[in-house]
Amino acid sequence: MNRQPHKPVDFFLSKWYLDYIGDDGETMIFYAAELHWYHRKAYYSSWLSYDRNSGSALKSTFRHVRFPVVMNNTIILSCPKFGISGTWKPLEKMLQARIFESEEGTIDWKCYQPASEVHLRVMDKNLTGKGYVERLILTVPPWRMPFDELRWGRFASDDISTVWIEIKGNDTRQWVWFKGEQTGEGIITDEYISLPDKNLILNLDRAEELEADKKIHSVVRKLIRYIPGIKGSVPLNFLMADTCKWLSRGVLVGSNNKSEGKAIHELVNIRAQ
Repeated sequence: MNRQPHKPVDFFLSKWYLDYIGDDGETMIFYAAELHWYHRKAYYSSWLSYDRNSGSALKSTFRHVRFPVVMNNTIILSCPKFGISGTWKPLEKMLQARIFESEEGTIDWKCYQPASEVHLRVMDKNLTGKGYVERLILTVPPWRMPFDELRWGRFASDDISTVWIEIKGNDTRQWVWFKGEQTGEGIITDEYISLPDKNLILNLDRAEELEADKKIHSVVRKLIRYIPGIKGSVPLNFLMADTCKWLSRGVLVGSNNKSEGKAIHELVNIRAQ
């Protein structure tokens, strides 16, 4: 596994996120993560599946975790534990940014594929749709960041992609990419994204809820079996943060543009306990 940090650190987290949206709205989200906490290590993967008839279902494991493989710009995922394999092929160029930096460490974000062509094999079923791939590498615990809310999202239509990240606290920092290019500051909410320098508004209907729970608490509660000391180190407000993730119909409107597609977007609120 070529995933070790370059030097020993007290905290190291590598977290992959991959998603898939089919033409019928069937949605899947995959996570694969590796955590180093002092001299202990833990691995985690999960698969969230959603369709309009049955809603959301989540499977997760701390054992037999396999990580995505990058091969000639294609991302290959194999999860025998869940009976899933698939490929993500890029439709746009890679994006990256340093989200946070302090004396303790950094948080680096790399979006391998803002928009992807996805082919999945789920049990005995073949699926084709659109997707997205990113990876976060943290050498500082995320609860050391001075923020109260985090918003993240990605939108794709047949010809346009948009990705956004916003961290709100005493200061607000945001990053927005439109068609692979970083834009100026905008307004980021759960219902719309406004990009004044592009004269564009992306409206999000939040019609379908993929997740709504205290996800951090749920994962840490299971993680203490492998890294016992971590729960006492995580502040309560971060541990009990509310997380909500939506699948939205997105409509991008501008003076010379109107484009419809799908968006997956998320709010993490650490002020809620």
